[in-house]
Amino acid sequence: MRRWQRRLIAATGSAAAALGLVMLPATAAHAATCTTYYVSSGSGSDSNDGCTSSTPWKTLTNVNSTTFNPGDQILFQAGGSWTGELQPQGSGASGNPITISKYGSGAAPILNGGGAAATIFLKDQQYWTIQNLEITNPASSAAVRSGVQLQNTTSGTLNGIHIVNNNIHDIKGLWTNAAGVQPSQSSGIAFDVTDNNTTSAWNDVLLQGNTLTHADAGAIYIGSLLGLNHNINTTNVVIDGNTIVDAGGNDIVCVFCASPVIQNNVAFDNGYRYSGAGLWNGWTTNAVFQNNEVARQYRQFVDGQAFDIDNNTSGTVIQYNWSHDNPNGFVEWCCNSGFAAKSTVIRYNISQNDGASNAVFPTMSGVDSNTTAQVYNNTIYMGEGDNGKVTDGTPNSPVTFSNNLIYKLGNGGYSTSRTTWSHNLFFGNHPSSEPADSAKITSDPLLVNPGMGGTGRASAAVYKLRAGSPALGAGVLVAGNGGQDYFGNAVSSSAAPNIGAYNGSAVSGPTATPGAYWPLDEGTGTATADLTGDANNGTLQAGATWTTSKVGSGAVGLTGASNSWADIPTTALDTSGSYTVSAWVKPNSLTGNQTYASIDGNSISPFYLQLSGGRFAFTTRSSDSTGSTATQVLGLAPTTGTWYHLTGVYDNSAHTIALYVNGTLQGSTAFSSPWKATGHTTIGRAKWNGGNVDFANATVDDLRMIPRAVTAREAYALGTGAAGYYQLDEGTGQTITNLMGNTDNGYKEGGATWAGSGRIGADALGLDGTAGTMAVIPSSVIDTGQSYTVSAWVKLNSVGGNQTFAGMEGFSISPFYLQLSGGRFTFVTRSSDSTSSTATSVAASSSASTGTWYHVLGMYDNSAHTIALYVNGTLQGSTSFSSPWTARSATLIGAGTWDRSPVDFTNGQIDDVHFYNRVLTTSEIQTLAAG
Repeated sequence: MRRWQRRLIAATGSAAAALGLVMLPATAAHAATCTTYYVSSGSGSDSNDGCTSSTPWKTLTNVNSTTFNPGDQILFQAGGSWTGELQPQGSGASGNPITISKYGSGAAPILNGGGAAATIFLKDQQYWTIQNLEITNPASSAAVRSGVQLQNTTSGTLNGIHIVNNNIHDIKGLWTNAAGVQPSQSSGIAFDVTDNNTTSAWNDVLLQGNTLTHADAGAIYIGSLLGLNHNINTTNVVIDGNTIVDAGGNDIVCVFCASPVIQNNVAFDNGYRYSGAGLWNGWTTNAVFQNNEVARQYRQFVDGQAFDIDNNTSGTVIQYNWSHDNPNGFVEWCCNSGFAAKSTVIRYNISQNDGASNAVFPTMSGVDSNTTAQVYNNTIYMGEGDNGKVTDGTPNSPVTFSNNLIYKLGNGGYSTSRTTWSHNLFFGNHPSSEPADSAKITSDPLLVNPGMGGTGRASAAVYKLRAGSPALGAGVLVAGNGGQDYFGNAVSSSAAPNIGAYNGSAVSGPTATPGAYWPLDEGTGTATADLTGDANNGTLQAGATWTTSKVGSGAVGLTGASNSWADIPTTALDTSGSYTVSAWVKPNSLTGNQTYASIDGNSISPFYLQLSGGRFAFTTRSSDSTGSTATQVLGLAPTTGTWYHLTGVYDNSAHTIALYVNGTLQGSTAFSSPWKATGHTTIGRAKWNGGNVDFANATVDDLRMIPRAVTAREAYALGTGAAGYYQLDEGTGQTITNLMGNTDNGYKEGGATWAGSGRIGADALGLDGTAGTMAVIPSSVIDTGQSYTVSAWVKLNSVGGNQTFAGMEGFSISPFYLQLSGGRFTFVTRSSDSTSSTATSVAASSSASTGTWYHVLGMYDNSAHTIALYVNGTLQGSTSFSSPWTARSATLIGAGTWDRSPVDFTNGQIDDVHFYNRVLTTSEIQTLAAG
């Protein structure tokens, strides 16, 4: 919500008038006559004295025309509602504030600004407590507008503003980049000091326990319109325990603050309508940001990080925070040498799936000259598809990275100029830009359950260290280390710490539960991880090796020998209920029985996904006995050296088993005698008569065990190698999931809803075309530098404007837009990540209609150098395109990106979105379009 510019140094004396600053009423205020004032919208009368609950005032008129004294209370009746601007006069005193609150039982009283410049406005007043209210300020159009507005136009310090336990929502404020000012007069809670002098300030500000929802242009802002060239003399600021959801831009900002404490706040799904970052400070000294949770922060044009150490700051400490699913990063520094961040410390934080569209630590150029910056004992997790960089930019002074645990499955790299690295742990993908660190560790840190953190700081316990972790006690001492870790464990000043944000002793791992996904991409060592979080991790036996893959970066090579298989010492499925098992396999031989995946019973296996008699088969047994009845579905006869996808399904409701090969049903048959095996899960062998049998001579990749029966549509997505399949059938909650399990979950944002029905399955994503209404996946689902296909079912509410159904973020624009444009379905690609790049497009032959479901598919063929568009399975056209580029970024459903901002919001429903890292055949396209 800021771009600091040198040209702003000149004061703009007319800014207040231009922004519609509310002035005090011209009428003289009445003197207070009692100490507690009651206001009831139901039983009150403005002819009453207001001094008792039996004689309350009715409207805001008397309140606004009264000058209150220290210790007075203004109480609004619970359940009541008032419209207009509340502007009470007077000031309290130290230890004796004036309080605005409620009386009676029931819902909080509603103060509705009704589109006024502020719902509650205090100018040059101090010692006020505002608590236990519902505060809103909706309007038909956005304007400079706040929920609670505090103004200091004096040259001195105003004290004692406490805003506590209020529900502040639907503030229709406004901020624009072009305005050249900050939103200190347009936020949910806004504190503004005049730019006419450098000395005006606040002291003793407490903002605690408030909930701010859908506040524009942001939630909490303390500063001035210019936001610079002012004394840093606002003191004793505590912003504690607030919950902020769907703020348009910034979450919490403190400018001109000395030693503010911003702690225990929760900020979700913010920044979708205006530029800004989550929690940040500018022109500030010794700020502490701690114990906060920031998730799914976004941006319009600039910023978008969870935390921002901004211009002209010194001594900022960011510690003990839980940051996750923020596409633009965890922490940025700003701005330029001589006008940037000094003496910063970032420690004991946990970041999960941040930085997909940028970097975990972007804009290191914002580290100022002649200063220090320390980044130590943080835990960073970047899942598959989180291909952003870990660090980016060149700092003006060296940045020291010590004792950080970086678990990175994506393919982004590092910027290392003017950085020093010591005793860090790097695990997963090791790009060539990985920093030199003479004491680095590259082995598995044995985290409890990486990638599985969720809502709440406590959920980050999945990043504690298990027994045997190489990170235990492997760090280097850091002077002034803060004394405790993320979890409150002591950090010694003399003994070597752990690496990462956890400094306790080893803990136990999670208990395994049904469901698993083994990408088999490790490439080295013998361990193979279950990425579902269900803790079904395995070990390659001596005769199994890593080899080239069908999907991802690796696969397991099996020779058919008795020691060539992988063992998972847990039971990954409950085989007495519905389940699915699927894998890519490439046979080396076609002789004998070869089982690619199974589970051990006491005597035999309950199922065998296998090759049998030269044909693929899914075989089940009626009991744990060699004398049990076999039920089998046979598939096609494969050839060696060719990849096939096998999916076996048991449906406990229909009492059937089915086999799919390459997504095509091979057959199904009745089976009604499932039983529960409790032994090990295996890759590459089965069990018979108590012994190991059916050793596979094949390559196996991307193995899944799903604790339910997949649908034919899901089997098709699995079998045709979709990179992402978003069914959009969740129906409740905010999460959208990728059936493929190889990217992070996505999230509904803004006004996105569940439609209640869809074209495929039970539901669809409902979108209203308003800014910020879309779904965001904080991962790169496809590689747009190679061949790819993207498709969606859409039903439009309107056919006006550009409406993008699926896209990805570049830094500046999207590499492609599957969209409606000019009333027709269109597939657009761009030649580079720039608004001046060349657009190539293919449009449908006829216009789209509202209220009708269409299947829209765009495809880029990197061999033919063409793009093509299909509508309802019919080719609309193709044209040459030879300038693809890879967007290592977040994926969008219902919007695209232009000039670093989300645009082209869909007004309608979107369902069943597929992404492929390849060209589809005409038959495959028609199958998707058939539904």
